[in-house]
Amino acid sequence: MRGALHLLCTIVLLPYLLLAAWFLILGDAIASGSLLSFFGTLLAHALWLMPWGILGFGGGFLILCVIGVSDRLRWLGAVCLFVLAGACLLVIGLVDAVTSFGQALFLLPCLGVLGCGAWLLTEELRSLRPPAVSPAHRAGPGL
Repeated sequence: MRGALHLLCTIVLLPYLLLAAWFLILGDAIASGSLLSFFGTLLAHALWLMPWGILGFGGGFLILCVIGVSDRLRWLGAVCLFVLAGACLLVIGLVDAVTSFGQALFLLPCLGVLGCGAWLLTEELRSLRPPAVSPAHRAGPGL
């Protein structure tokens, strides 16, 4: 159940990751100054993204899916979900201040992924902890 929830959250997070990456690339291009350097920066990012960015993004997405399904590494997947969702919300919120109901409604699934990542992390850490030993069992056999 937790693995399926992790996969669902990873798929829901995908458009927000792409939007946050686009905002970061566009912000870098806008900060370059002139119109010519704007297009030069966009071209430089595009030339890097075509061979490496798409492969890296797809590989990272696949790795995030795999570590979320694995029982031993699901806590790491939950940490990644939590951090990525928080970073996406931060980037999107800083670029475009949420001022309307429609914008808040658009960010609601990403906020849900943030909550699910936190819940998955607490549940996985709770299940990794060894069970507490009662004082009666610690004393050993009675005489």
